[in-house]
Amino acid sequence: MAIWKRLGALALVMMGLPGIGCATSIETDGGGGSSDGDGGDGAGGSGGAGGAPVSPCPVDCSTIQAPPCYSGTCNTTTLQCEIVPSPKGTLCEDGLFCTVGETCEEGTCAGGYENTCGMNPDSCSIVTCNEATKACSTKPGPDGTACVLEGDLCLVNTVCKAGVCVGAQKDCFFAPGIDECHVGVCNPTTGACEPVPGNDGAACPNSGDLCMVNKTCTGGICQGGFPKNCSALTNGCNIGTCDPVDGSCFQQAIPPGGMCAEATDECNTGYCDMNGACIASPNPGVACASATDTCNNGFCDANGSCVPTPTNDGGSCEDGNSCTLGETCSAGACTGGMMGNYVVYFSESFASNAAGWTFPPGQGIANEWSIGPAMASSGGFPVGNEDPAMDHTPTQDNGIAGVAIGGYATEVIHPQHYIESPAINTDVMGPVYLEFWRWLNSDYTPYMQNTVDVWNGASWINIWSSGPSPAVQDAAWNHVSYDITAHKNAAMKIRFGFDIQSSGVFTVSSWNIDDVVVGNAVCN
Repeated sequence: MAIWKRLGALALVMMGLPGIGCATSIETDGGGGSSDGDGGDGAGGSGGAGGAPVSPCPVDCSTIQAPPCYSGTCNTTTLQCEIVPSPKGTLCEDGLFCTVGETCEEGTCAGGYENTCGMNPDSCSIVTCNEATKACSTKPGPDGTACVLEGDLCLVNTVCKAGVCVGAQKDCFFAPGIDECHVGVCNPTTGACEPVPGNDGAACPNSGDLCMVNKTCTGGICQGGFPKNCSALTNGCNIGTCDPVDGSCFQQAIPPGGMCAEATDECNTGYCDMNGACIASPNPGVACASATDTCNNGFCDANGSCVPTPTNDGGSCEDGNSCTLGETCSAGACTGGMMGNYVVYFSESFASNAAGWTFPPGQGIANEWSIGPAMASSGGFPVGNEDPAMDHTPTQDNGIAGVAIGGYATEVIHPQHYIESPAINTDVMGPVYLEFWRWLNSDYTPYMQNTVDVWNGASWINIWSSGPSPAVQDAAWNHVSYDITAHKNAAMKIRFGFDIQSSGVFTVSSWNIDDVVVGNAVCN
């Protein structure tokens, strides 16, 4: 109320000012002149054009100095100037540096907003205005405020932290256009994920040519590799083929008359018939390899078989025996070679025991070694194979050395049982070898063990022992040889042995031995 009292007093003062008083009414129509008569020279009539409204107060009240948010106005009743609040929203100045945009509200200059001095801080900074210094500065905004990092739109979930806009890199793993040879990379300018070449050297089985395997990425391209093998589906008159659409293998039928591999060999060409069967068509007279050697040329016959045709009669050949020299071809066979520098120090075909092999007494049970005719075992359901019916020697003696010939080793625990050769003088120049033919079926350690030893003049030296699984299971005569040069002496002996180490041993046919040779080379 005090301000209005002051304003009322101001109005009264103004009313008492000299020259300010009630004006007479102001005419708003044109100049004088009666309606009758000519009105003089008519000059008064022209004054009618100036009839615009004017303030009834004697002065222009708007020019009166008034406090902020107040203005002078004419009271048309009292014809006096009055000071009244300025209209709401009128711009004003509160005198403070740090506020701008103030407006009048019921005679008070208020409102506005903080003066930022024209500064444009980033999203994690705020402008503060100092009234004392009449200047602006910036400081970090509140932590956790959402923000945008200018120049890098690839940061997501960005918030302010100590005045810095931080966040996580945008994940472009599932962006469009990403494949085995491209990776997604975010463009910091646009914030969009874009595919770029990547994964060089990595496998790309699902890209490029699906009928190629072991492909790798190079510069964004899936390439290299080799054709997929669909041969498992090739049979008869069908060819395993790769489908380029999905990389799967399928059978593609060969049309009738087309060549097929199933019946094709060195003497035949396979053709598909009307029923889709692959039929062999012989190629008689064509040279073939399976029957060709130094003494023969192979040719296909009318039945589609490769048969030998003797050639090179009298020409030199090699029979495969390193101890023969000077072999020649005769009617397709390589024969006639003479022994070279081969020296035999001992040989045994086991036609009898004239050489004097011995059988040291067994422990636990009798020694089951013996020399006699080969005899097939049967009926014992052994693990492995039965004893052979024939010996190895290409003569009629049929003699061998063996364990329980024609039967099975007794399944009783016992130490090594041996058969020992007579003394052999190997105190010679040059190498010494032991060779023999073996048909052995045995369990493995720790149930059973087989050995071959030599006497070096002072002690027995083991040169072979059977071991753990798998077991020895000979189904035919097998040639075996050992270099025993390191053990040669004037009274060398050879012995073969076996033991049973566990009652859980399997039933086996055990040892069969033939054609033992000690010489300066391996020739049989």
